[in-house]
Amino acid sequence: MYRAKIHLRLDADCVLSRVTDEWSVSFPVSTEEVIGDDRVRFVLDAGDRLEEISTAFEASDEVTDLDRVEANRLVVTKHACGALPIIRENHGMLQGRDRVSGDQRVFDVVVFRRADLRNMIEELAAISTVRLDRLTPYLEPESMLSERQSEVITAALRGGYYEWPRDVDAETLAADLGIAHSTFLEHLRKAERALLEDALSRGDRSANPSPDEAAFMDDAGPERQPREESI
Repeated sequence: MYRAKIHLRLDADCVLSRVTDEWSVSFPVSTEEVIGDDRVRFVLDAGDRLEEISTAFEASDEVTDLDRVEANRLVVTKHACGALPIIRENHGMLQGRDRVSGDQRVFDVVVFRRADLRNMIEELAAISTVRLDRLTPYLEPESMLSERQSEVITAALRGGYYEWPRDVDAETLAADLGIAHSTFLEHLRKAERALLEDALSRGDRSANPSPDEAAFMDDAGPERQPREESI
């Protein structure tokens, strides 16, 4: 399992890019989710630009729904520019807040496998200039799990539960292990929680790329490496 910080410069025009460019500001975004095949929803902290930004979003055909919450925050539902669906489809889990500034995005992502991260970077490179800024690996994550939790999450990984689309469902895996579906999900969620909590506690220990980042890029091969550009 890995935590990665990914920088993007999107090739596509996007209302978020236009808004942040117009006022030369950047915004933190959180609670991001994919809706259906082509829309995303997120919470944006508009600060003291709430009225102007609301007006810009309401005038955009990209935005399908807009709600105000709390003092300076907006819940935005819009057509996706492509990055978030790619991250989700490759089993990336967003941690905390990401940031938008012009055509630039910064995502803090947790993934279970190197292969998922490699595919994610490759697909993001097709729609953006992408740079992997930091990669923090797990060390012996199984030591954090109970025997049953380790058994369940190993079966899920090997069986293709985390593939997109899934190769196997939870009911089938539970039956293979001889446990109830609800028991399987309970152990799986506890294992995921333990791994995520440990990933997040490790993630801020160093802002510098780890040695594993170089190994990751070497494994990707020259023709599959993402384009790099300082942001």
